[in-house]
Amino acid sequence: MYSDPRGFLYRDGFDADAAQRLTASILATAEDGELYLQYRKSEAFGFDDGRLKTASYNTDSGFGLRAVSGETTAFAHANEISDAAIRRAGETMALIDPATGPKAAAPVGTNRHLYTDADPLDLVP
Repeated sequence: MYSDPRGFLYRDGFDADAAQRLTASILATAEDGELYLQYRKSEAFGFDDGRLKTASYNTDSGFGLRAVSGETTAFAHANEISDAAIRRAGETMALIDPATGPKAAAPVGTNRHLYTDADPLDLVP
């Protein structure tokens, strides 16, 4: 008997519809992007001469969030799948919006001459 696999990803009032709404609001100013959710369980057994020597059990879960705006791509990820964690990741996504992101500092102006007007080839006989 198998349980619904969505139960591993969506818990505590956070469901697929909430994830879609949250992702849409976070990526509203981006040209492209996605939310990737992952839940994985693994078991391993190691035998030597027919005897069990090692055993392990592992559970991993988390999400990745990607946003693309022009030539800029932003990534955020966490091991916790929750509304709050995805919202925090969304704050990182806001940095790629040209309207809200920090402005680059102007280049330092310099009029210093690096070379003289002399032609170095005039020195060749």
